[in-house]
Amino acid sequence: MKLIIDKGSNGLITKEFTEYLKTPVLKSEITQQEAAELRKQLEEGLKKYPGVGISANQLGIKKRACLIKFGEGDNATEVFLLNPIIKEKSKDGFLFFEGCLSIPSTLRTPIKTIRACKVVVDTDNLGELTFVTNPEGDEANKSISKETMMTVVVQHEIDHLDGITIKDRVYNTQIVKKVNFGRNEKIVMKSPAGEMQEVKFKHANKLFLKGYEIV
Repeated sequence: MKLIIDKGSNGLITKEFTEYLKTPVLKSEITQQEAAELRKQLEEGLKKYPGVGISANQLGIKKRACLIKFGEGDNATEVFLLNPIIKEKSKDGFLFFEGCLSIPSTLRTPIKTIRACKVVVDTDNLGELTFVTNPEGDEANKSISKETMMTVVVQHEIDHLDGITIKDRVYNTQIVKKVNFGRNEKIVMKSPAGEMQEVKFKHANKLFLKGYEIV
């Protein structure tokens, strides 16, 4: 079993990375026997390459499946998803520092991404699932709650199956026209879809979290 990573010994992106992790995996018919074998392979993958989630294509398997395992003992949660599709995302987002087994450099220096606070996922084996962050739990425990972690990881793994990596999700806002804005000064911001909106600078942070940029 081999984990596909982004760069070879020469520092260049590998052909396998492009073939398996930059190319979307389409839905396909998966029998119960195939599903059981897939789950076993993914479980073995997480034992060999410890993390909180892994997708089939990270192991060179062109099937739309992933396994998420978070926590230990009685608090452990394990979810195996067959042909998962994100059918709904909240407009509200939050910043998160992510690492990826297939991009080893990000395990040393995590990448700041933006993730939806709520996602609804459709699967072949578990039906419709909803994942929602738990800010109160994060604050109360002074650590990442299970709900928030699961919401991040399910987006991370389904991204893999869609041919997207965390490097494609990097959160980066650069102010290039003016740096020192007054709180009540009006600015123009552009959404990821290209829509323009005029807001007071004191309200800009909410839009930053949704991926808007100052223009």
